[in-house]
Amino acid sequence: MSNDWNTAAWMGPLPTLTLWKDPVARTGWECMAADELMLGLPGSWMRIYRWGRPTVSFGCFDTSAEASRLFPDAGIDYIRRWTGGGIVDHRTDIPFTLALSPEDRPGRPTSAVLYKWIHGALAAAMKQCGVACRLLPADAPDGGRACFSSPVASDLVGPNGEKLAGGGQRRTPLGILHQGSIQNCILPEGWDLAFAELLSIRFTLIENEEPAPGFRNAVRTLAEQKYASAAWNDETHGRRGTHLSH
Repeated sequence: MSNDWNTAAWMGPLPTLTLWKDPVARTGWECMAADELMLGLPGSWMRIYRWGRPTVSFGCFDTSAEASRLFPDAGIDYIRRWTGGGIVDHRTDIPFTLALSPEDRPGRPTSAVLYKWIHGALAAAMKQCGVACRLLPADAPDGGRACFSSPVASDLVGPNGEKLAGGGQRRTPLGILHQGSIQNCILPEGWDLAFAELLSIRFTLIENEEPAPGFRNAVRTLAEQKYASAAWNDETHGRRGTHLSH
């Protein structure tokens, strides 16, 4: 499969990538912990997973009150992400996360360039799978916080302008985290392999196992101590000093 989707304005593929098909259906808190912990693993990673409970996530600067106002159904877990971005209803989405090592992506590209690079590869993979889509050239928000009602530049949209994919990012000394969501389309089996191949020169597939010894216990501990904690879920959280990009 070629990397023809790359242009001089974008970035070339990663030298290596590990595609982890996470076999565990985790809670939202555990999903956030798993994504954060991937940044501590050697190399660059992509995680494909599923939610263990009905989940709505919101960016670090948003609130659960706003999330529950937009999506008020009973039984939903409202989860604050470590990344930025809007409020996302994950009940019918296809989620993925990229943890990019600074060694694999030197030069610290801007968030806009990185976002376009990731979604350029995703668009190419989706087209190979028969899904019509395009990169949105400029912001087209409706003014609300619901992510899939307010597409921004380099989001993926369908033929009628419906948003198909968006994401939020965070930069740390360990690397760049991109949490993505795909909605409003059906992807056939193998789409994730095509995506990984377009993102990298060479990728390794891990299925039905943990990415590192003790990972599951580490996820549970971080989920309890951070993402499910009162401090993390304090509604003033977004007004505290937190460095992120989205």
